[in-house]
Amino acid sequence: MKRVAAVVLLSTICSFHAARAQDGSMNLCLPPEEPFPYRLSRSDPLYDTARGEHQAYLEGMEDYIRCLDGERDFALKQLRISFRQFMHYFGKDAVFHYPARKVERK
Repeated sequence: MKRVAAVVLLSTICSFHAARAQDGSMNLCLPPEEPFPYRLSRSDPLYDTARGEHQAYLEGMEDYIRCLDGERDFALKQLRISFRQFMHYFGKDAVFHYPARKVERK
């Protein structure tokens, strides 16, 4: 039974990556590089450049978060599809077993 479950899981993972590669949606979400923490007066000739770097960074962070949101949405969609397959293939035996978590107390 464990081998069958492993084969189903492996085939689901492979189809997941194949689908991502085929439709070109395999994104690599990378955060933008943080700007140097300039603290310049408005009269400094580099003020506009430093301000532009910070503005570009913030816009890059927005793009990064949108990318992560898209990846999360895709992962949740794949989870739903895989879970439906799991239920279809294994019926009542399709049960998740989570290890007990230890709660750390301070």
